[in-house]
Amino acid sequence: MKISLVKILNRNKDKHLLNINTFKGYKVINGVKKPDRVRESLGIFLWVNPKGAKQKQHNKETQIKADFRLKRLINEYESGLYNVYNPENRKINFTDYWLEWADNHCSGDNTDTTKNRSNFSQFKTSLKHFKAFRGDQLTIGDIDFSLCERFARYLSKEAIKYSDGSKLKTASINAFYKKFDLVVWSLFNKGLLIGTHPAPRRLIALPKIIQKKKEYLSIDELKSLDYNKCDNPQYAKAFMFACYTGLRSSDITSLKWGDVRFKEDGSQYLYFAMDKGDEPIVIPLIDQALDLMGDRQEDSARVFPYFTYHGNNNNRLYYWLKLSGINKKLTFHDSRGTFITNLIVKTNGNLEVTRRLAGHKDLKTTQGYNKLIDEGKDDAMDLLQKALQ
Repeated sequence: MKISLVKILNRNKDKHLLNINTFKGYKVINGVKKPDRVRESLGIFLWVNPKGAKQKQHNKETQIKADFRLKRLINEYESGLYNVYNPENRKINFTDYWLEWADNHCSGDNTDTTKNRSNFSQFKTSLKHFKAFRGDQLTIGDIDFSLCERFARYLSKEAIKYSDGSKLKTASINAFYKKFDLVVWSLFNKGLLIGTHPAPRRLIALPKIIQKKKEYLSIDELKSLDYNKCDNPQYAKAFMFACYTGLRSSDITSLKWGDVRFKEDGSQYLYFAMDKGDEPIVIPLIDQALDLMGDRQEDSARVFPYFTYHGNNNNRLYYWLKLSGINKKLTFHDSRGTFITNLIVKTNGNLEVTRRLAGHKDLKTTQGYNKLIDEGKDDAMDLLQKALQ
């Protein structure tokens, strides 16, 4: 048994993604001897070439965290916890394991603590449904296909929302089974169960989620908007700004004047990181967006200081749009969809430029295309601005 920390260079070659590699020896598959190893992502990274005190401190703290995780895993293996040949492991209480694993899975490795809390809350709610279904005395050895199938059926037919006693919606059923599925998968990844997953999601008859047709604002509808018609003009301004930039509500809340920069020709752009640890993206600002921002303030000041987002603001959005002759039920996040879909149309389907402007993490282009795509950004925004005039 050999356990080691492995660094994997990301696509942009600016980060080392940290993984723990567990080499258990060799196994024979179809007469061929193959290494038996498990690689687990820690969900954290080190900067390859840290710039400034902040990134250097990040590397220092992350290395300490990774070393701790590695040492703890080695100690657990040495104590026999992960001995796949130890039948005692099958007697471990499943619900206790579920809660502990979910707590570790949603720990501070992720820099977004809000997402951590939300994710862990879903694990706990799913566990609450499981206990209502089967109690809390189940052991790991009791996990089989029949149990998984019956839990899925319970979520679909019997489980209720704890807030109001109504039946679970299809999306919730799928989400709660997914959490259960992740916990079961972890049992095999850690060697606590031998063989294959008894009932992964693809083999379980979960109700299908019917995707509602997404609605966005067309160029003509966007041009018809007047923030003064809204009972909260600051909210309306933020929504319109999001339609012109693709920013999320959380981005607009944290947007500061220091994020607004000037080019040599006097035009302005956003230099903004959508998530902590991400590389900032460049979003050219068209005239319609600039008009909504008002006079420039000091760099530390918020661009939209009076904007706060709450889910109940969707009703405000609905009535404001209706006053503008638009009969669509949108959420604030649909402003981002408005930006993206209108860009795709006005750039003749140039998805690469649109993806870069939207700041999608998993669609970053290679380093060699950066200059070409950045030039295309200005052209795309010019097309959008002309269409809005």
